[in-house]
Amino acid sequence: MEQKRYESDMTPKEKRELERKKLKQMTAGQKLEYIWAYYKPHMAVALGIILLIVFIGQMIYRSQFDTVFYAAIINGTAGDGEALAEDFKNYTGDTDKYHEYTIDNSMYLMKDQEDYQMVMKLSTIIGAQQVDVLIAPEYKFQEYVERDGFYPMSELLTDKQQEAYKDDLTEYGLHVGDSKVLQSFGVDEDSYLGVLVYSDHLDEAKSFITYIMGDGNTPDENEGGQK
Repeated sequence: MEQKRYESDMTPKEKRELERKKLKQMTAGQKLEYIWAYYKPHMAVALGIILLIVFIGQMIYRSQFDTVFYAAIINGTAGDGEALAEDFKNYTGDTDKYHEYTIDNSMYLMKDQEDYQMVMKLSTIIGAQQVDVLIAPEYKFQEYVERDGFYPMSELLTDKQQEAYKDDLTEYGLHVGDSKVLQSFGVDEDSYLGVLVYSDHLDEAKSFITYIMGDGNTPDENEGGQK
């Protein structure tokens, strides 16, 4: 009488032959279930390796990019922030494909009825020192003025600009509710612009002011922007 052999006693070749015999006797559905159950650990390892390679590749790729300007526009949700960022980049004359310009217009706030998530997002990105320029309704703008959050405008604008904008100028901000560029974003009429004190991108911030105020000059003509 032939002694029954267990799979643990078989050679690799015998195991493969046994697997083929089992598969021949199964329906298509049974084959899929069997293959999934038998090879699941192997596929999980392979998938994990693939995901790790993709993750590392994305990290290497993203490390090449540098955010050189970030503006947060509160209550400007009607416009296309990406299109505005691209147009502003072209305005500065920056042709470096690895330089990123961001216009974040995803936040909407109403006085006395502020959305908690929106408030937390704004606090987070400012607290993380991501934002160079903030455009916000006067009540929200004043909150950051009281926290000494902005550069004095006299340190950012030329004498010529201060004279040109004098009707809209405050010590730490510039009224931009009448900006034709920003009106397409539906910003509040009482919106003000300020440059955060931690910003390392003052040239770009100066250029952005001339850009949205529509004075027709290039960045260099206003002693701002990239040289």
